Amino acid sequence: PHRDSFPLPHSLKFKHGLKIENDLLFDVANCGAGFSLTEHNTNARKTSSNGVWYSCRIGNVGWSRGSHYWSIRIQDRGPGGHELLGIINGNADMSATGRLGDSTNGFSYYVVNGNKLGFGAETGFTQAVIRNGDVIGILLDLEESTLTYFHNGHNLGSAFSKIPGHPDKIKYYPAIGFYEFGNSVRLVRTIV
Repeated sequence: PHRDSFPLPHSLKFKHGLKIENDLLFDVANCGAGFSLTEHNTNARKTSSNGVWYSCRIGNVGWSRGSHYWSIRIQDRGPGGHELLGIINGNADMSATGRLGDSTNGFSYYVVNGNKLGFGAETGFTQAVIRNGDVIGILLDLEESTLTYFHNGHNLGSAFSKIPGHPDKIKYYPAIGFYEFGNSVRLVRTIV
């Protein structure tokens, strides 16, 4: 099937050891209630209006080492833009309610206000305004313990610089969090 694509940010073209993650798939077994996965599990949409946060993670990969980059297109922010994009570790309960980053198991970027969530706290990060159709690039560098975000190819900066890790014990997975009915994203192929 045809996949949506977006170019790799120029600042990353020569990053040593960077792995472009173009084969990511959402996994229904690792999604909370009310998610619909379509287009071979590359699209995720919240189909319930239950007024609670649920998360969904990628099921076919997880990393404890290396530098990884992937892209997500915002298809529908919903009425308020209550979407979270980030990572979650293998200790997270994907059936539980709550925002991605409200516990020590996850870290995320909040589309509605540009804040970051991690270590159980929400703090300011960027003033970027995210709209439907925009692409958010995510760089997880487990060698540097950083999580960096890009908006339509422009570097927003490192949201987190002390991602906890242990190469043999902690594995991280790309993840999203939705609150509102209709929230929708699509995994995008990154072109080098």
